[in-house]
Amino acid sequence: MSELQTILDFNIESYLQGPALIAALASFGLLVGILTGLFGVGGAFVITPLLNVGFAIPYQLAIGSSLSFTIGTSASGMMRHVRLGNLEPRSTLLLAGTSIGGAILGAMLNKSLNAELGEHNYTLTMHVMFIVLLALTAWIIARNTGTDRTDRSILQRLPLPPYIDLPAADLVRVSLPGICIIGIVIGMLKGMMGIGGGVLFMPILILVVGLTPHQAVGTSLGVVLFSSIAGTIKYGLYGKVNFWVVMALLVSSVFGVQLGAWLCSRLHADRLRRYFAILVALVAMMVGARFLYELLH
Repeated sequence: MSELQTILDFNIESYLQGPALIAALASFGLLVGILTGLFGVGGAFVITPLLNVGFAIPYQLAIGSSLSFTIGTSASGMMRHVRLGNLEPRSTLLLAGTSIGGAILGAMLNKSLNAELGEHNYTLTMHVMFIVLLALTAWIIARNTGTDRTDRSILQRLPLPPYIDLPAADLVRVSLPGICIIGIVIGMLKGMMGIGGGVLFMPILILVVGLTPHQAVGTSLGVVLFSSIAGTIKYGLYGKVNFWVVMALLVSSVFGVQLGAWLCSRLHADRLRRYFAILVALVAMMVGARFLYELLH
């Protein structure tokens, strides 16, 4: 057996017998922290696939652990934005509340998918889903779309009553069912794939709901926090959350965030966006390579 195949076939049980996995995960957590501080995203959309591709951790365990990891990062970020006044209370409450149900539903859907397809086909399916997600994320970042707030949001124009006002965002007649649907979809993606989704959700919150960019950041963190808690509980009941994986990532990422923030202050915004798009595209290529390997074996 070649060295490459040995690495690819390495499983979570053999890693956890010694400190090798913990040290590797700590290094990975440091990198994720740097990305968080550098690019202003939680990094969950790359944590889950790379835990599987880079560490051979099964997707369900990777998703459950990623959800648990996100609780710490999103809670810290949300509290900061609360102090800055960057949360729109009503939309945060509605989106967070409905995302909890969506996260539970997404976790149940993930488990059913695993049972129906079998481990091998399930893993291939998850690879494809992450390739699509990462490619879409890279495209959004590269084009810098979804950063300008329009006069009237999509939900204000949506003829689906009843309507509510969001005074903190100066929005009137916003479709209540529309907000609830968005919350459910966000939660389902969170529960199904363990992603934070800030890069994808930001354009939705700005263009579809109508929040300001700053409010979208704070509100997104609040939604991610509560959906992560719900998803973690559900995956924990399935036995798919590993404390050591979570702590290794979380502790080291704290130091990485500080380093990333320092680097961010020294790079131009356009250059940051280009680097981030390249990084996401590279992760998509890694997942694609793993998909081809597993498809042919």
